[in-house]
Amino acid sequence: MQSTLPACSSRHVFGAQRLARGRRVVVRAETVTRDKPAWTGDSILSKVVNWAIDTPPLYGAMKVLAKNAMKSSAESRGIKWDAHVKEMQNLKELEAIKAELEDPALQPYPDYYLKPFHAYETGNLEWLAAWEVEPATYAIGIRTFKDHPEWSAEKCFVEMRRRMTDALKSYHAQHGLPLPRRIVDMGCSTGMSTTWFAQQFPDTDGPIVGLDLSPYMLAVAEWERRRREAAAPAAGDKPRSAPIKYIHGLAEKSPFDAASQDMVVFNFVIHECPQRVIDSFVQEGLRVVKPSGVLCFIDNNPKSKTIQNLPAPIFTLMKSTEPWTDEYYSYDLEAAMRAAGFREVVTVDTDHRHRCVMGIRP
Repeated sequence: MQSTLPACSSRHVFGAQRLARGRRVVVRAETVTRDKPAWTGDSILSKVVNWAIDTPPLYGAMKVLAKNAMKSSAESRGIKWDAHVKEMQNLKELEAIKAELEDPALQPYPDYYLKPFHAYETGNLEWLAAWEVEPATYAIGIRTFKDHPEWSAEKCFVEMRRRMTDALKSYHAQHGLPLPRRIVDMGCSTGMSTTWFAQQFPDTDGPIVGLDLSPYMLAVAEWERRRREAAAPAAGDKPRSAPIKYIHGLAEKSPFDAASQDMVVFNFVIHECPQRVIDSFVQEGLRVVKPSGVLCFIDNNPKSKTIQNLPAPIFTLMKSTEPWTDEYYSYDLEAAMRAAGFREVVTVDTDHRHRCVMGIRP
């Protein structure tokens, strides 16, 4: 099938080269003194926004507006959102792949996972949610670097991910740790982060494992993995990359042995979870990571000046599609990791919207 996507799709972007150092534009990560945005938690503003979200006619309109805003961001840099969805819709093999990966024993799914997310009534448990991950991911990169309209969607994505990976590599170097050889990407979605890690950390002991609770997301991830493998050039010509394996599972009760992983990373997962579940992720990280291994959370930065100063229409739309926003933005992740026993816990602002929180297992 001929792709309807531009060169910035994941089918091309993971072979992209880094931006030339001399041409790199640095986005200053500015934080403010408030711990969280005023539109979250128990503030009056937050309660007004929550009331609007809890009003069905208003919520219905918000979902449509939020989705359209994401599509507009993606399409502003050439991403053909609807064409991509149509192409994915025509992939008959996805159902068979889903059946291969799905573990029926995981049902019923936890209550927190059954909430509507991102304008999808069944959250991550439907095909449309999985089909739209890729263009939505590019939209996040585009919004991060909206002050650089000359940048392609691919360039935005690569720069956003590169900064996150550089933070991880620098952290390992700073603390005298070897680069990880056993890696788990918890909550891997459709595998864009897993594929990026596989290319950034090619020297592994076995496959990098992507784990997710949505069999729909995993089916798309595995389809992409097989497509890339089939399309790969001769071994001498292709970029080095670690193998990848996808597993259907719960991040808070993962199938990995104790002290078995050098690095466990949660990419843009915990902003979609209540505090009790984030607590369980920290504890599972403590169980699974080897001594002197690293647990990392990459996500929105509650102290980001950009996020804290979002215009009212924007933060209202964003909050309407993220049911656990109040809990995430009031959660002290560093304190939770320290309380669990992690040492050298630090937050690195990777850009003006996102952070990387890392700690070393004792």
